Amino acid sequence: MKKVLKVFKWIGICLVSIVVLALVVRFVGQKINSTTPKNGINEQMYIDVNGQQQWISIYGEDKNNPAMLYLHGGPGYSTSYADWVEMRKLAKDYTVICWDQRNSGKTLLKDPKDEPITPEMMRSDIEFVVDSMLERLGKEKITLLGMSWGTFYGCDYALNHPDKVECIINLSQCVDEREGLLAVKWELLKRTEGNEADHELAQKYEPTLLYDLDKDLMDAFNSLSTAEPEERAAILENNPELKEVMEKLRSQTEIVMTVVSKYMPDDESVFDADYNVIAAVYFCPYYSLSELYKISKSEDVSGFTIDDQQEFYSQFSLLNRTKYEMPFYVLQGKNDDNDGLVKNYMEKVTAPDKDMQYIEGGHMSTMLQSEQMAKFVHDIAEKSK
Repeated sequence: MKKVLKVFKWIGICLVSIVVLALVVRFVGQKINSTTPKNGINEQMYIDVNGQQQWISIYGEDKNNPAMLYLHGGPGYSTSYADWVEMRKLAKDYTVICWDQRNSGKTLLKDPKDEPITPEMMRSDIEFVVDSMLERLGKEKITLLGMSWGTFYGCDYALNHPDKVECIINLSQCVDEREGLLAVKWELLKRTEGNEADHELAQKYEPTLLYDLDKDLMDAFNSLSTAEPEERAAILENNPELKEVMEKLRSQTEIVMTVVSKYMPDDESVFDADYNVIAAVYFCPYYSLSELYKISKSEDVSGFTIDDQQEFYSQFSLLNRTKYEMPFYVLQGKNDDNDGLVKNYMEKVTAPDKDMQYIEGGHMSTMLQSEQMAKFVHDIAEKSK
């Protein structure tokens, strides 16, 4: 028994030592990543944005560099616990401002708001943030770096406030929510040509099924997710239209599983990144361990609730908005331009200068391949000098 207790004692000592060592290593790593570059800037803060405490970080190697505002995707899906590594690769050319938008990331953890989010709220938020950052940094204009949803958000702001935007650089450009969904179907029809059975299933694919629901039906659909099993049955029984939608969704699941996943697989993951994402999260200078734990829980990733989905996305659609008064550049994954939707949009765009480049991969490739993204941004910065 004494020998057994002795073994457990040393196991306990070893485990405690490993935990302590891991915490010390993290502490040292965070301290290093919190260092301010000589002649540069490294700050983080919360500012009151239209009644919510929203989180912002500012990092740059030279205060004289132009300012860049990074607009994350989602909407409502911040990855500031990891993407700080990528943003710092741009710090030689820009003073990079990272912002966890309304009910996202550290903003959500600090000051969650339980209210539906409207286009007016989002536009008011970005207007306030841009003005605040320009004043803080002593700049007259800002460069916008958008990712996914952030490309909608940034372009909308640039079109409404051309006098404050120096340049638009977009990663994984989006054009229109509904047209983007339909483009997946047209792409799928192309890829299934030659296989009669799969092509027939592709023709039955309805990617806009949920998007096209009216608000009342969408609200009823959303209520199912929070209802108890016995309540769901009653809701469906009392709403024949919703019951029909659910039956259609079941048939759509078969199509997605058998055809979409076969011809349009999404194989990208954090392990495809050209940097160690796990290390980036662990040594993130902005998040405590408790915050990382909270953000890892799916229910805490985003509190972004849109009041009216169709109205929200139609407000930010770029489909018929193509005239820009500033240079406009896009980096796109080759597998992320279904039916050439983005390419066709860029051909219609008029701007003082524009360019679109493809890289290997899908929607997340523009962030996962951070070195290629940084070179793309660097070349634009050199061109702008």
